[in-house]
Amino acid sequence: MIITLNNKNIDYAIKMSVNIIKDGGVIIAPTDTVYGFLADAFNLSAVQKIYEIKGREANKPFLIIIKDKECSKSFSDIEIPKKILEFIPGKITFIMPLKKSLETELVYLKDTVALRVPDNNFINKILNETPPLVAPSANPKDYGIINDGNKIIELYEDKVDLIINNGIIKEGLASTLYDCINDKVIREGSIKIL
Repeated sequence: MIITLNNKNIDYAIKMSVNIIKDGGVIIAPTDTVYGFLADAFNLSAVQKIYEIKGREANKPFLIIIKDKECSKSFSDIEIPKKILEFIPGKITFIMPLKKSLETELVYLKDTVALRVPDNNFINKILNETPPLVAPSANPKDYGIINDGNKIIELYEDKVDLIINNGIIKEGLASTLYDCINDKVIREGSIKIL
């Protein structure tokens, strides 16, 4: 299914996205950075489907988007460092040690978790009604970032349950990746941390 997003169908697109995610499906939607796959982070079969679609190695974990910074406490026992709090919500993904109690439930994460609180009204409305979501960028392995909804449809129309097409995402930059464990930037994106 494809929904071309406009002002009149946002509520319908959110409702369909939430229903599909809760049913264990996989969608692609525009986020505050790039188009991303979205699925329930706790539904291992949905997560596995994204690994297969992307052709991604099992030892490369996906980031998880959460509705607010308080949700990070469900995943990790450490606090988010003060120096990155000012960028949350926003285009920053932060890596934290995964709670030991989640290591058997979220086997694809190993011992760390990469979290992001998106700054996107559409995605936030979905997150208000779903569990946390895995949200890797919607591009095949060894393929550059895709910021054009029509290209997403061309690549994935028959592989996912729903594509939300919002045209071209102007920035098209991946999030900055910050390692809270070692206090360093791993990947510089649209946010610069001094």
